[in-house]
Amino acid sequence: MSESAPKKPWVWLGLVAVCFACFSLLGLQPPVFTSHAHAQPLHADEAVQWSRALELSEGIPYSSNEDRFHGPTLALTLWAASKVTKTAFIDMSETYLRNIAGCYLVLLSLAALALPSVGLIPRITASVFCFLVGGGAPFGFYYVQEVLLVAGLAWGVVLWLRSEAAESPGSRGLQRLLAGAAFGFALACKVTAAAYLVLFFLALTIMRRAWVDRNLGLFLLGLIASWVTFQSVGFTDIHGLATWWVQLARSLGVASGHSEDTLMALNYWPWIWAALWFGEFALQRYLTQRLIPFRCGRFDFTLVFVGLIFGFHLLLPYKTPWLLYGVMALPLVLIIPYQLGGGRLRDGILLVGLFIGAACAAGDFASHSPTADLRGFEAGTARLKEAYKGKPFYVAVEGGHYWPLPYYLRRYQVGYGDFPAAANAPLRLIPMTDDSEPVVPGFAVSRLTLREGGDRYWVLVAKGYESVFIGK
Repeated sequence: MSESAPKKPWVWLGLVAVCFACFSLLGLQPPVFTSHAHAQPLHADEAVQWSRALELSEGIPYSSNEDRFHGPTLALTLWAASKVTKTAFIDMSETYLRNIAGCYLVLLSLAALALPSVGLIPRITASVFCFLVGGGAPFGFYYVQEVLLVAGLAWGVVLWLRSEAAESPGSRGLQRLLAGAAFGFALACKVTAAAYLVLFFLALTIMRRAWVDRNLGLFLLGLIASWVTFQSVGFTDIHGLATWWVQLARSLGVASGHSEDTLMALNYWPWIWAALWFGEFALQRYLTQRLIPFRCGRFDFTLVFVGLIFGFHLLLPYKTPWLLYGVMALPLVLIIPYQLGGGRLRDGILLVGLFIGAACAAGDFASHSPTADLRGFEAGTARLKEAYKGKPFYVAVEGGHYWPLPYYLRRYQVGYGDFPAAANAPLRLIPMTDDSEPVVPGFAVSRLTLREGGDRYWVLVAKGYESVFIGK
């Protein structure tokens, strides 16, 4: 198969234009535009990272929190961004937070530019395409760890491939060192990267690629140094190195179904979409390289690696769509550059099909954590605060809280749990255990649903202000 790219760069610009035309005809928009045009409320996995970064800015070690399933990299990034942009945590909008993750989406997309043995135009096209579709799933524009994790994985793979293609021993060693640093960054994002690292070496073994050589030590050096640096928040939280192993033990229980935090699949459509997505790239491999034996194709290794990741999560009981981001995003930067260049028609079908597939799958990927009620609650609380001008206004959240609340109540005085003045708060939230509406003297009652199927609250508003709160 010829590896030459088309001589006219405008061919790819035309293909991108065709993709946007198809989107317009279908009444769809790429995630890069929909994510910021109508910012959706943060859900728990996003808002918790804001809370972690806030605590970090206040000098609270990241590892001191009991809910430390994720690593500190995203919180550390937000803390650094707040310093650089001089933005207070109270002023951070949903778009501001998601732009932080968007920077890592750019980093992920740029990995395509560093691939060896492929033309510049296909690499640029793949990079732009990956960004436009958010890595194939809306998670690329969410303030979550997944995009950081996959960005680290993508660069780790690319740098390893570059080390294999390097001609000089010095360049090969440097590339292997940097590959280890990229994997170490991924390990500090989420402990799931430990499983991916094992699968990476398993894929190398399946592909009969030598990985035990003199440069393996440099890879491990880069990995350990990077992991220690980020996991310990720049060596300021050494206890964080020990908590990583606690996270790992917890993740094993969650993934295997032996934990109360295990989430079983409520909707298998994200998994079906991921299977179809992976199948598209495998089919392209057959159509374009069917005469090349297995293990000799230019992207057979990536297919094996991504296939192992998908199979790993498919076999385990823990099923959340977040796990599929690597399956969706990695082929965009590691495979598409090699698949382009087979003719305008075939390339156009591939890109348009993936565009439409990403748009259609976005709803199923994002539907597991709707927080639509927060918009009305946020506006009602602001009106209530304004109406209470001249009087002490505070909010009482009884019986614990779910993570979006600290973010959306960040501008107010809030008390969590039981405290003496809770009964007199003009706005109270009580966890809803059933549909029996409470009768509380002096308060009007409404509902707040933070997530369908759970995390519901009774909202108690001081009598005389209920019309203000609901906007009448």
